[in-house]
Amino acid sequence: MKRDEFLKLVSIAAAGIQLGFNSKSLILNLDNKAIQQALGLDDSHLVSEFIKLEKNTYQAFSQMKSKAAKAGIDINIVSGYRSFEHQKEIWERKFKHLTSEKKPLQAIMEIIKYSSIPGTSRHHWGTDIDIIDSAAQAPSGDLLLEKHYHNNGPFSKLKSWMDLNSKDFGFELVYTNDKERTGFKYEPWHYSFKPESKKYLKIQSQDNFLKAWQNLEFEGKSYLTDEFITTYFETYNLGINPVLMQF
Repeated sequence: MKRDEFLKLVSIAAAGIQLGFNSKSLILNLDNKAIQQALGLDDSHLVSEFIKLEKNTYQAFSQMKSKAAKAGIDINIVSGYRSFEHQKEIWERKFKHLTSEKKPLQAIMEIIKYSSIPGTSRHHWGTDIDIIDSAAQAPSGDLLLEKHYHNNGPFSKLKSWMDLNSKDFGFELVYTNDKERTGFKYEPWHYSFKPESKKYLKIQSQDNFLKAWQNLEFEGKSYLTDEFITTYFETYNLGINPVLMQF
């Protein structure tokens, strides 16, 4: 399903069904630690540095960063692991701001152009990174804009280097500039460590993950119908670089 088709579907959705209970009770009742990690509720698999990453992801990133430094590129992570609570804060801040002018469902559709629904973000896994080149002159305002990574943008050298070298270290661009791809918009800064992220994507596709996700709470969730969530997972969470779905 194309992104536009999804927008049309959810724009006519009826008022949603309230799902779930408190996230704290989920932590106590959920036995599968891998699901907790996929939901951003458990970070025991992460290496604690300035920005937390899954341990194998961190090792691969460190090697890639060292290689890039020889080319005069200083790869730095501006966003790595995000807990459920962190994603919830991002979501609710945007939701409150947008619903001051838009209807709730319209606000949600605006949010998910770039931001994931809490509990579904790839950044929960510790395998995904948003990167910049700290050796370049930082632009004013938002760092993560498409124009900064192409043509003569400050991070264009980084993007060119990643195009040639990231695969050697296991990193793949997640949201490619492919017009046939569904879901989130193109993000030239967002890379994923394939050897580990594909495990979490597989977990996310299982019924017990969805059942666990239904126990989470955040503002605006009452507008997410079962139909919306099913289509969201198909269109957004699977609207990624195909190589990241090769289990």
